[in-house]
Amino acid sequence: TTVEDGVLLVKDDLTTLKIAKTDITGDEELEGAHIQILDNNGTVVKEWDSKTTAETIKGLNTGVTYTLHETLGPDGYEVASDTTFSIGTDGTVTYSGETRTSDGALLVKDSRSDIKISKVDVTSGVEKAGAHIQILDQAGNVKEEWDSTTEAHTVSVKLKNNEIYTLHETIAPDGYTIASDTTFKLGDPSS
Repeated sequence: TTVEDGVLLVKDDLTTLKIAKTDITGDEELEGAHIQILDNNGTVVKEWDSKTTAETIKGLNTGVTYTLHETLGPDGYEVASDTTFSIGTDGTVTYSGETRTSDGALLVKDSRSDIKISKVDVTSGVEKAGAHIQILDQAGNVKEEWDSTTEAHTVSVKLKNNEIYTLHETIAPDGYTIASDTTFKLGDPSS
């Protein structure tokens, strides 16, 4: 506060909130997630795509419960659960669930997508060894390939969200015919 020409000047700062998007460990900032802040009526008041640094949000109202909502996870990651928060008149942030970084940013954590692919007998549902399977991108490039075993295969490459991939079998197990191609897409599990 300062006095200017006999008038006491009181200045208010805008509310400030930093939001960091990380992997489940909280160590690596992730880019590529689409995040929204919704007010208590479900209206989007701010949205952005995450980068490798925390996002700074200014000017949110105090006393309002907001929801931090992720509509798309970064490539290779699942969509994070919603987090609710509010900002007090003194600037303190109250939130559900997640933790904060050392500099006070609210953390939104994503888990890696755990994609498992099984090669099974259509009648018995038993895992079949001996098939050679590929994951192809839209341009026909092989993203990953493996030979099936008696256990499901865990995909090790990061697949992009909302891109169409094809499961392509090049060799069938003994006594079986090659399976037809199957297409799939990763993205928001609610869509």
